[in-house]
Formats: sequence, C-alpha cells, structure tokens
Amino acid sequence: MATGLINGTDLLIKIGSSTSNEVIVAYATSCTLDISADEIDQTSKDAGGWKSIISGLRSWSATCDALYKNEVQASTNTFQDFWGNINTRTAVQIELTIASASGGDGNVYYSGEAFVTSLSVSGGTEDQSTYSISLAGSGALSQTAAA
Repeated sequence: MATGLINGTDLLIKIGSSTSNEVIVAYATSCTLDISADEIDQTSKDAGGWKSIISGLRSWSATCDALYKNEVQASTNTFQDFWGNINTRTAVQIELTIASASGGDGNVYYSGEAFVTSLSVSGGTEDQSTYSISLAGSGALSQTAAA
C-alpha cells in the first residue's frame, strides 16, 4: 500500500496580504498550482535536426474554484475579497498547503506574492453557483518545510 499520497481534499490554497495571515478560500472545490519555465531555443545547424533548448524565465500561477456565497465570511476568503483585490490592484500572499501538515512527515508548502488576474462567477439552472479565481505569481515561489 502506498504511503505519503495526499488526498486532494487536503490540498488547500490560503490567501492573505502583507499585513495579515493567510486564510483558506471559502467553499473551495478545487485548486491548482502551475510552475513553468520558458524555453530558449539553442538549436544550431550542428544539432542534427533535433531542437536544443535551455531553461529561461520561470513563472507560476494558481487557480481555484469554489462555491459562491454572496456575503463576506469571517476567517476565510470569498468572492467579495477577491473583487477587492482585483479592483484595487492589490497583491496577495498565497500559500498552497496540505491540511494538518506537519514537518515530521516531510511535508512542504509553496508560497509567494501574486495578483488576481481573473475572477468569474457562474450559475446554471437549478445548479450550485460557483466562482473561479486565477492568480499570477509576481516574483519567486518559495518551497518551505511545514512546521
């Protein structure tokens, strides 16, 4: 039996500001962290028909989908909080973490500064309304051992 595997329910995005602690996204149903590096083409005529690259600029982004509730909720982030961030062009501190993670298990979390770049709300007939948020990292993404 495999050990150390993470149940997706335990993967959380927390968001705060430079002056506040990070808190979870309310009613989140999914979250994603994407890390990438640009390719810089180094192909020459000597490459024998094979593309050669080196790694360039690194970047990261995060997305989250959540159930929509049209009110502010204490100790969580909601659509209204993200509206405030995108409307005022305010950066947020983001942390991708594991619920109840401990350092003794070798767990890590990822954190950095990001801007809300997209925010949408949707609802179908007789369906739960949801919202989606996209964040673009600004600067380095840090990997830190859980305490």
